[in-house]
Amino acid sequence: MKVNSNAMRSGVVVLGALAFGYLTLQLGFRPFLERAQSAVDDFDPASSSSSSSSAAAEQQEQQQPDSSSSTRRF
Repeated sequence: MKVNSNAMRSGVVVLGALAFGYLTLQLGFRPFLERAQSAVDDFDPASSSSSSSSAAAEQQEQQQPDSSSSTRRF
C-alpha cells in the first residue's frame, strides 16, 4: 500500500514538473516566438499571395452575374 502511494506521489510530482517547465518555456520565449512567427509570415510570399488571390477571385465571382441563371429562350 505504501509503494502504491509513493508511485502516485512520484507521478504527480513528475507531471507537475513537466507542466511547470512547459509554462516557463512558453512564457519565457513568447517574445522570441512571436517575432519569429511574424518574420515567417512576412517572408512567405506564397501564403500571402494565395490568400490575396483567393480573396480577389471571390470578389470577382461576386461581381459577375451568375451564368447558370441566364434566360435563354429556345
